Amino acid sequence: MHRLIKIRIRRDLEHLEDQARGFRHYWLGTEEEAHVWRPAADFYETATGLVVRLEVAGVAEDSLSVVITGQNLVISGERRPERPAALNRYLHKEIISGAFERRFTLPRAVEVERIEARYFQGILEVILPRRAPESRRIPVTVQGE
Repeated sequence: MHRLIKIRIRRDLEHLEDQARGFRHYWLGTEEEAHVWRPAADFYETATGLVVRLEVAGVAEDSLSVVITGQNLVISGERRPERPAALNRYLHKEIISGAFERRFTLPRAVEVERIEARYFQGILEVILPRRAPESRRIPVTVQGE
């Protein structure tokens, strides 16, 4: 229960931070958005492994990167801003563009060779199959008597 509250508070604070950055750009009139944004993510466990889903609508497929190193999964990319041709100024702007990076610590070992990443309708889904437990027979040696 406490973990869920911590996650909710953290997500709300991150959302508030993103909004504050957006307001700063609006009021200062800056057109560049060099800040990092954090796409919403779901990270869950299934019977066969782990799944990470990111909401990355508007991100070009060629800018997405999924890297796993040890127990760390790093997903990054960039949503490039689209400036309408007839734009004078924004009256309301909430769509954040720029680079992003999300890091996840995997709670269990996965089969690195079988990881899949799919991008469909603005959702990036990374499927991390659970590593099968290894077993081997250990020979017992008898020490001299």
